[in-house]
Amino acid sequence: MQVDMTKESLCINKIIGQKTEYIMVEGDMIVPDVKPDILNTISTTGQVCIYKKEVLEGKIRIDGEVQVYVIYLADNENGETRSLNTSVDFTQVIDFENCDSSMSLDEVVSIGNLECRILNGRKINVKANLQFEGTLYSNETVEIVKQVNNVKDIQSLERNLTVNSLVGEGTSKAFAKDTIVIDNIDNLAEILKTEVAIKNRDIKISYNKVLAKADVCVKMLYLTEDNRVKLVESTVPIMGFVDIENVTEEDICDMKYKLKNMLVKPNSVEEHSIYIEAQIELYARVYQNKEINVIGDLYSPSKQLIFNQRSINTMSDKNCMQSACNIREKISAPEIVRKSNL
Repeated sequence: MQVDMTKESLCINKIIGQKTEYIMVEGDMIVPDVKPDILNTISTTGQVCIYKKEVLEGKIRIDGEVQVYVIYLADNENGETRSLNTSVDFTQVIDFENCDSSMSLDEVVSIGNLECRILNGRKINVKANLQFEGTLYSNETVEIVKQVNNVKDIQSLERNLTVNSLVGEGTSKAFAKDTIVIDNIDNLAEILKTEVAIKNRDIKISYNKVLAKADVCVKMLYLTEDNRVKLVESTVPIMGFVDIENVTEEDICDMKYKLKNMLVKPNSVEEHSIYIEAQIELYARVYQNKEINVIGDLYSPSKQLIFNQRSINTMSDKNCMQSACNIREKISAPEIVRKSNL
């Protein structure tokens, strides 16, 4: 006897595996001829940009760069503060069990620490220890039996569940472009350091689209021609759309903002400004809260039934919450005493 059943499709986004890996990136920086020799380094900072990632059979590959800023004390009579900056490219292949090209990777790559070693007055060596944290996802569509229709004398043991069914995922790009104006009295000599942070993230779901908005906050430390160190800040709003079919306002969206590339270019001294361009990747994964009726067991006194079950791992109770926290701390520092020879 053929049994007629009512089924419901469920798209499962399940975690295949998670991995933490440490990557060492190394490169040399040569002091340009127009800059003085290095006496000692003052600070070394950096920022990671991942511009390509691939999921392969049994492994993943990431390509990126570490943008390094070194502030140093010049070996000359004036003891000037100068800077060097460079981009160190890297490619890393990481073994990942049970992965194939149909899966998606959610990764976070951060700088653990930066080491700077002076080789000679015109050359330094930089080592960046990166921490990679990756989560591998797989999408699978399964059918859940909700009801048996053509058997009259049948009893079923049922229960209701609320699970998160994947509606879809997608990527898009947004660009933050701005010309940052510095004080008119400042003649820019060089940029010492640049920091970029993405804040005030917000999303809105409309028909077949997810709207993402955020602020790209830029901080720059620069040196003037009369050897003064100054700070300038700017906030650049960005907006982008990620196309995903069948999304609704009631769905839950998990949006990631990732810095893919950055360009910083000083304009002419007369313009008193700096041009910056940052490329941000928007990656959205949208879920729907779905109530399903699951049959736990079947029984019929007149029919011989064979009931098989399958275990499925899926997400449930996924929510997006946001809160604002104010952090205030008082730091006691020893008194700074300046001595001068009279």
